[in-house]
Amino acid sequence: MRAKGFLVAALAGLTAIPALAQTDAKAHAPTATAPRTNAPAATASAEPFVLHELAPGVYAAIDGPAHQAGSNAGIIIGDDGVAVVDSFFTPKAAQALVAAVHRLTDKPIRYVINTHYHLDHTGGDGVLKAAGAVIIAQTNVRTWLHSENPHLLGDHMTPALKAEIDALPEPDITVDRRLTLWLGARRVELRYWPGHTGGDLVVSVPDAKVVFCGDLFWNHVSPNLIDGTVSQWIATDAGLAKAPDAEATTFVPGHGEVGRIDDLIAFKGYLSTLSADVVAARVQGLSGQTLSDDVAARMKTRYGDWSAFGYFIPKEIGFMAAELDGTKVVPQPASPEAGK
Repeated sequence: MRAKGFLVAALAGLTAIPALAQTDAKAHAPTATAPRTNAPAATASAEPFVLHELAPGVYAAIDGPAHQAGSNAGIIIGDDGVAVVDSFFTPKAAQALVAAVHRLTDKPIRYVINTHYHLDHTGGDGVLKAAGAVIIAQTNVRTWLHSENPHLLGDHMTPALKAEIDALPEPDITVDRRLTLWLGARRVELRYWPGHTGGDLVVSVPDAKVVFCGDLFWNHVSPNLIDGTVSQWIATDAGLAKAPDAEATTFVPGHGEVGRIDDLIAFKGYLSTLSADVVAARVQGLSGQTLSDDVAARMKTRYGDWSAFGYFIPKEIGFMAAELDGTKVVPQPASPEAGK
């Protein structure tokens, strides 16, 4: 049976994970990931995100300390328009993102690209659409946006949240595998990579050497595995780390601080270690709570300082065991070809 109530990490107003992250582990932002930034100090205090300029015309909007944005987003400014990557959890946060774009440039917002369907990345799509953006997402997102988001809220679902989910605009353009956008001379590459949901897009800006990974990369934050297939996810992150110019690339995660290749590899290591530790415990004949306790103790020695580790690790172990058993339930593709 598919677990419910897992998307509490970003629920502004519920704030389960921000509180747990502060209780269970200090937020981790290694100096190696310090972004290049000339954003004014006022940005951090006045908005639900902190804006970092990663390259000329390319910005990461990183969820602020109060977690009011719920996730990270991106702004890509080209010659004749702007593409926004993800829209945060709430319309209010998305309105602040639109306002930030308008302060940076007078060029129109042409696109908002959803890295996946989860509500903490799509909740502000209506605001971006009203601002003139065409919504782009992987093919499965169009089906899963309304049908699967309620599973993430579980017991936190309210009539108001249900109405917000029902009102989310569907993507205008869907992508099976790849799409190239041109913002004048600036090329933006969208590519499907499997792992986190089965409907994930990675957004690359080659001239800037910036890659927006969505939730295929969590930087020193324990990840949400509810829809994930860890074996594919590990392969995806290995592929991203081996891409041309990866050593010189800035990787923007769905959660956590802006990172570099070492941070991406560290996250791949987290997933690989989780999988290996669950396998090792099963070989020893462990199961149930005994297995969970054993794996959690092993993981804690290496990753106990990652944000939200104490909250997420028991769930991650259960999802990993189910994947290995072949019993994990994940959203099914919209069509046999979608996401292949």
